Amino acid sequence: MLDSQRPTGILPILRAVEIVPKIVIAGQDLRLQENALDLNLLRNPVDRSGMSWNAIASFGPKALHGLNLAAQDFASRRRPAPAGLAEASTHDLYLAPHCDDICFSLGAFALKRRKGVLLTLFSKSGYVARPQTIAALGDERIAVISSLRQREDLAFAEQAGLRPCFGGLDEALLRGHDPFETAKAQDDARQLDGAVIAAIFAAAAEQPKDRQPWLFCPMAIGGHIDHMVVLKVVLRHYNALRARWRIAFYEDLHYASAWQARATGLARFRHLAVELKPQRSLWPIGAAADKLALVALYPSQFVEPPASIKPFTPAQRIPAPAHEALWSAEQT
Repeated sequence: MLDSQRPTGILPILRAVEIVPKIVIAGQDLRLQENALDLNLLRNPVDRSGMSWNAIASFGPKALHGLNLAAQDFASRRRPAPAGLAEASTHDLYLAPHCDDICFSLGAFALKRRKGVLLTLFSKSGYVARPQTIAALGDERIAVISSLRQREDLAFAEQAGLRPCFGGLDEALLRGHDPFETAKAQDDARQLDGAVIAAIFAAAAEQPKDRQPWLFCPMAIGGHIDHMVVLKVVLRHYNALRARWRIAFYEDLHYASAWQARATGLARFRHLAVELKPQRSLWPIGAAADKLALVALYPSQFVEPPASIKPFTPAQRIPAPAHEALWSAEQT
């Protein structure tokens, strides 16, 4: 088989892998050794496990993407996190599409750092998990629910040492959209671009003179329109934002706790941010009870308080501790 005829779907795996374990797909072992180039896969149509390129290609795009993702997840366990991400600043900016998003996705990370600004952009809301608990109707109902959810956010911000800010934008339901009608995301991102970027810069304090602070942006795993709007606006203004902040993207939880939703969301993110080539870093939660205590600060979002950490850690196909995850192209 000529090099030009070989399937290219496996190549991202070779680039991503540092040390990858045996991975089993469809009952077959694909063994990727410590140095991917030593596999001679680029020269030999059969790898050392006896698996041909045709067999690998027969898995199909979904399986190859799943294998790629598992390889990157494993590499993130072995690769040291960027040193710069350990640097906390009072000027760090956590972008939350809604009240609860930073707590669920990066709560343990933020609690350890105890510095920064929490900006909740779509802070006008009409959603609670138990709607019968709110008697008000119409505009009054929206005001009551928005106030309730913002108070929950304020409690989390105080616990995590963050300065809270609210963008005052209507969430998707209040704009008349199904929250997961992703086809509307592009139009909404265009219409809300000015308001979102203005809120981001309005929340920024004076830039420090030494190291740049961090901006933490959702990856829009799960496909919620409001998450996608924030991601699209940040990517559209990436260079302007990068002049003020180092930028990292977080895996949205609870959505990323489901493997297929996570795989689909990460594939969409890579397509949108194709030029960035970010790498994943894993941030262990530590004691699950500590993060669940933070999650419990948002009782309006649960019928029953969550008893398991599983919805608040990304789904994995390899053994991994409960954790939160960031992706960044920053080198320092």
